[in-house]
Amino acid sequence: MDSPYFQAKSASILENDFTTSFAVSNAAKDTRLITQAGEAAGVRLDVVAAAGEQLRRAEAQGHGDEDMSATYFASFDTP
Repeated sequence: MDSPYFQAKSASILENDFTTSFAVSNAAKDTRLITQAGEAAGVRLDVVAAAGEQLRRAEAQGHGDEDMSATYFASFDTP
């Protein structure tokens, strides 16, 4: 699972730097659209749906305008 993208995002989490490259809200919207397209085609996209739920939790915690690496916070019960 190691990749340059993972390395960059994990470094930003460790540095508490959530400068927006691609916002949580935009990623949540995209997962919703992808899931809807899959449903229309009769295809289940469970991993995309799970990612969307994680993104929506981060959005509800107030991280919508931050970089999508801020979905990290949705792994915890408190923002």
